[in-house]
Amino acid sequence: MFYEIVELQDISGPECTIYSVIPKGSELTLFEAFVEENIKDYTFEIDDIYQRLKTIGNKFGARESFFKHFEGKPGDNVCAMFDIPNKNLRLYCIRYGMSVIILGSGGQKPKKIVSWQDDPVLRKEASYVIALAEHIGNRIVKQHDLWWSKDDMHFNGDLKNYGEEDQ
Repeated sequence: MFYEIVELQDISGPECTIYSVIPKGSELTLFEAFVEENIKDYTFEIDDIYQRLKTIGNKFGARESFFKHFEGKPGDNVCAMFDIPNKNLRLYCIRYGMSVIILGSGGQKPKKIVSWQDDPVLRKEASYVIALAEHIGNRIVKQHDLWWSKDDMHFNGDLKNYGEEDQ
């Protein structure tokens, strides 16, 4: 799994650092690709997600109430932006307490489906974020190429993970 972790400085702030990932070979972060794929049909929702992320970064931090938890495996921190009634989009992310989020991608979640596993697009996007969470989590635990800053607000180390596949 090869990727670069990049800070989204326009929405990060003193309360929460917000990152996304650029998969190797792509020019866009997962979040930018999510926006690009959905902006035409869901302009209001994309704007709402963007404004909520800015508020998370600058005012409130990544409070639990902003997210739908347990979207991945136990303990992997994968969640989705809180599903507000009558909204159609689901954005998967990895939440590290109140201070760091890594945004993935997502898609439209029809209200008729119960879980992401029931939709092929959401299944693909959620599965990728789950795999990413496992890979990043292993790198943080090993602390040989990725670790937390002293204030636990930033990643330090090799943010361009283009090296060994089995880290």
